[in-house]
Amino acid sequence: MENKKFDLIILGSGPAGLQAAIYTARAGISTLVLGKKENSRLFRAHLISNYFGFPDGIDGAKLLEDGIKQALNLKAVIKEEEAIDISKDKENFLVKTSKNEYVGVSILLTTGIKNVSSGIAKERELTGRGISFCVACDGSYFKEKRVGVLGAGDFAAKEALELLEYTKDISIFTNGEEISISNDFRNKLEIAKINFITLKLKEFLGENKLEGVLGEDEKKINLDGMFIAKGVPKASDFAYKLGLSILNDFIVCDNKGKTNIPGIFAAGDVIGNNLQVASAVGSAVNTAFAIMSFLKTKENRQ
Repeated sequence: MENKKFDLIILGSGPAGLQAAIYTARAGISTLVLGKKENSRLFRAHLISNYFGFPDGIDGAKLLEDGIKQALNLKAVIKEEEAIDISKDKENFLVKTSKNEYVGVSILLTTGIKNVSSGIAKERELTGRGISFCVACDGSYFKEKRVGVLGAGDFAAKEALELLEYTKDISIFTNGEEISISNDFRNKLEIAKINFITLKLKEFLGENKLEGVLGEDEKKINLDGMFIAKGVPKASDFAYKLGLSILNDFIVCDNKGKTNIPGIFAAGDVIGNNLQVASAVGSAVNTAFAIMSFLKTKENRQ
């Protein structure tokens, strides 16, 4: 397992993350970018027609690929890995993926906005009434309750293990998906006696609050809560855990991307900045300069 230290670790490989990486890497700052390009909204955009310099528009995936090449040319390190956890010691931050652990002097959150829907009937109606997307936010409401986590990857495993602080009655619902959980997490789940339910789900049950789930085979399972953990964590999940200020699921920062925790910065869609490519890039430039200043000041103090 790799464990290398970087001046800056950027979470998210969309336009904001890559733009920041271009500036910091060009300035000689050791920069790691973590994220899968297919998770960027830009990657799925067929045509970007309102971005400076492209009068005929440009395919979103092409723009993203070009940004990746530019950052790599400037010696930024880009890994097709998703962060699943962040912690902090006195001096640095530890970022864990399913494959590696990385140490960073500073962190930039550019993971965009994403709650990956389960696609199961009545999810929207029961969200906030037993269905949640964040253990750090809502886990305390389910003390000693029967709770499920919906997902089949490392993010779901991490959320399930965090729930142990509140309850021991936890199951991971894969919804018929193939389990893709790393061995380390599998061992922890086994020790904690968290079981897997592979049933394909048809509907969430309940009117005013979640009461359970209904399988496609019409089997009913009673539940008090369900945490949807498909895909990867969104920025607000990290924010709650780290103690960052958030408002309406957006990270609160100043106009230079500084959050309330020294060394952690944010840019792009995570700060609710118009949700446009140009806005994401612009905020990333301001933040990159703030990060350079932070690292220089920190270095001078040592």
